[in-house]
Amino acid sequence: MMQKNKYRLRLNKRIIGYAEETSEGLLFKGREGLWWMRGKPNYEQIDFFVGFQDKFHRDVYENDLVNYRLNTETQMRKGVVFRNHQTTVFGILDLESKHFTQLFVNNLCLFQSEKVEIYSHLFNHPELESLIQNF
Repeated sequence: MMQKNKYRLRLNKRIIGYAEETSEGLLFKGREGLWWMRGKPNYEQIDFFVGFQDKFHRDVYENDLVNYRLNTETQMRKGVVFRNHQTTVFGILDLESKHFTQLFVNNLCLFQSEKVEIYSHLFNHPELESLIQNF
């Protein structure tokens, strides 16, 4: 899978735009995705695109809170998407079981887009941030 290098740009808890690496350089897109600009916007945090979209065709970034369903289960689970800083691998940490599952193995995505949906962001729920400290 050829993953695009895309980023979500934040100033504190506010998403201010997006960026994408292209052959022409880094292009910035506004928050609503309706316009592009060249130059550097004012941002403090960067969330990396993890390589797939949710069931509503929205790009999934690290620090997204998601509802997801495993293939054998009918009930949705809650998790946080993040990059394990020891292995630099993206995955979903289940908020109940605290089990970390990689998103990709040998470039094969372990989650089906239609079984994943973004419902919020970790930076809007600081009470959950301590969960990923050990990973």
